[in-house]
Amino acid sequence: MTRVTEQTDVTSLRIIVVEDNHELRDILVTGLRYFGHHLLGVGDGPALDKTLAESAADIVILDLGLPGEDGISIARRLRSSHSCGIVMVTARGRLDERVLGHETGADLYFVKPVDIRELNAAMINLARRLFKKSEPAWRFSARTSTLQTPHGMTIPLTAQECILMQKLLELPGTNVSRRDIFAALNQPDDLYADKRLEALVSRLRGKVKSADAASELPVRARHNLGYAFLDEVAV
Repeated sequence: MTRVTEQTDVTSLRIIVVEDNHELRDILVTGLRYFGHHLLGVGDGPALDKTLAESAADIVILDLGLPGEDGISIARRLRSSHSCGIVMVTARGRLDERVLGHETGADLYFVKPVDIRELNAAMINLARRLFKKSEPAWRFSARTSTLQTPHGMTIPLTAQECILMQKLLELPGTNVSRRDIFAALNQPDDLYADKRLEALVSRLRGKVKSADAASELPVRARHNLGYAFLDEVAV
């Protein structure tokens, strides 16, 4: 998960609940929303992937017995590609099942039925550990039109590169559509728009690599939907 320098407000977390039982999903979403968190509920792995492609999450709550890809497999993928907290809430309560959940990457493991108050308290403690304030990896200044790498190398940006960074960092970690980027750059969304944007991102990657061979610009294209900046950054 991408974070700016301000410490995450652990009393207002972005949480995605992955539960195929509509009633149980609604109970978790409604119950945790009462504590001031921002909740989204989905029913399976593909729906989770789509949601994460559009918006970052602080914590993902996983049921294990999901249709298609099960929660164990999803947790493995999350652990390798995201820094969000993983909380398993499941009917599987045997010791070997709990151990497998933790080995797979669960930060917390609850056996249903779960008390919402206990779940909320445990997730807040988890968030405090996960999101301790730290120095950001990257630094961006619109005033000076510069980007600084994690190793302290400062890269001067062109006007278009600076606008691109400003747009991506409005909500770090969140997908920004190509159309929104074209509008920010004051460029037409025509036949050549995608190529121009790809060239702009490619040039910026090259500038970063030339200035700091050990760093790679953490801007990723997401399933032809747009781009996202996927690292901590100070703005």
